[in-house]
Amino acid sequence: MVSEAVRAFLSIDITDQELLSRIEKVQERLDTDAARMKLVEIKNIHYTMRFLGDTQLNRIHDIKTCLEEVQFNPFEIEVFGVGAFPNIRRPRVIWVGAGQNENQISQLKREIDNSLKKLGYQLEKKYTPHATIARVRYIKDSQRISLNLEDLARESIGMMTVSQVTMKKSILTPSGPIYETLWKIPIK
Repeated sequence: MVSEAVRAFLSIDITDQELLSRIEKVQERLDTDAARMKLVEIKNIHYTMRFLGDTQLNRIHDIKTCLEEVQFNPFEIEVFGVGAFPNIRRPRVIWVGAGQNENQISQLKREIDNSLKKLGYQLEKKYTPHATIARVRYIKDSQRISLNLEDLARESIGMMTVSQVTMKKSILTPSGPIYETLWKIPIK
């Protein structure tokens, strides 16, 4: 019997309303005349720790059990700088990154990946801590969007406490994804 699957990922949610308001102000400073883009709804902004893809419902509990074994203390990180994938000259995904204590979020990512190896997940080669704030549909003026992103690259947005990891399912719709929390585990 095949179990139903959901499109799932692990995240660190940004829940502080003041911080989300500052991120929204950064979104407003993006040059939408230089590139046509879709802004991520403020309630959906999060640091992706691991995209799991189509995940069988019967594996969701196993993933939670694995992550409950991860030993990691809560920590502070700075939400810092605007960047883009693959780069600022040809952005497809625009994000806010991590500044102070970036190594802590990267270490937590390694711990999560090492824990998931028990379930057959492969280690991811490269990780850039980021929270997507916009997706670029079409670039009208690459030099102008590049300069806009350079201006925002050193923007300090604020500090946040990382104290839990969330598993969410993502339902893709024509108007954008809908995220539903499946579970949260505290970092201890």
